[in-house]
Amino acid sequence: MKCYRNENSIRWVGQAWQIKAMLKQWQKEWGPEVLVLDILQKQNKDKHEK
Repeated sequence: MKCYRNENSIRWVGQAWQIKAMLKQWQKEWGPEVLVLDILQKQNKDKHEK
């Protein structure tokens, strides 16, 4: 699976089961109520602080 990211979007290229597994992993880490946009913004903020 490949993952392409920029500050406002993410694109996953792979089979459906791989993408579902990644989303499930994110839900475990961040909680089911968090939006993907919130995760991207948090990761970008952390990246810029380093």
